[in-house]
Amino acid sequence: MALQAQAGLVPNPGTMFQMTTVITLVTGTMFLMWLGEQITERGLGNGISLIIFAGIAAGLAEAIGSTLELAELAHSQYSGAVFDGGAFAVTHGSVVERGQRKILLIMPSVKWVTGLWRQSSHLPLKLNMAGVIPPIFASAFILFPATIAGWFGKRACMNWFEDISE
Repeated sequence: MALQAQAGLVPNPGTMFQMTTVITLVTGTMFLMWLGEQITERGLGNGISLIIFAGIAAGLAEAIGSTLELAELAHSQYSGAVFDGGAFAVTHGSVVERGQRKILLIMPSVKWVTGLWRQSSHLPLKLNMAGVIPPIFASAFILFPATIAGWFGKRACMNWFEDISE
């Protein structure tokens, strides 16, 4: 419906276009799910996560460029610092996803020949149990200023950023 609402984008709007669009989107989604399963089955990693990462990585250069362009348009010394601080916080939150604390476990065990002895192992306690969700949210937060600028125009967006920085 949103595609049809844009003037001149869809040559023949109507029910047939809507059905074709829905079928195409569902088929593409099913193909990506199948591809993710194949990647996982072959032992190359978590397939769906790799596909999501590829989509994020493909748009990262453009997102960084548009964010730098927004900061340059703001002509404010604080807007660059706000962008840098936000990028650092998001990156830090994503990196913490891999961190874990190993807790030493000492368990009594019975050995038949020599009697009682202790057996030790470690319990890995992850700092962040969310898995791949933080990097996905990180990319969304990084792309947020560029998305807002695309909706409202760069000049309107810069007025808002200038108000915040003052």
